[in-house]
Amino acid sequence: MSKYILSALLSLFSLGAVAQAAGFLEWVDVVNKADVNKDGMVSAHEVMMYDPMSHEAGVRPFMVDHFIAFDTNADGMLTMDEIKAGMVKASMTDKDMSRAFFETVGFQPPKSK
Repeated sequence: MSKYILSALLSLFSLGAVAQAAGFLEWVDVVNKADVNKDGMVSAHEVMMYDPMSHEAGVRPFMVDHFIAFDTNADGMLTMDEIKAGMVKASMTDKDMSRAFFETVGFQPPKSK
């Protein structure tokens, strides 16, 4: 039994190592990279001009699909607080967000429930 547990743990570690080796970033880090002027907010223009690495290809379709819903004060900018509130409203976890940014698709319902 412990052999199976060890094998499963090694598999999980390997997947994590592969993602990290590919340069995988958590969603917060990707948003910070997209914030070109470093004002702590991401505009629709910054989202559209952001040149994601192949492992972040889902960031643009996801943000395009969610930008208006997440922009609760309708100022055309997303703060981290607005994004986090949008995640809560959409029942998304940090893991869901990172997955959406990692995959090359737009809107996705959360998988973590």
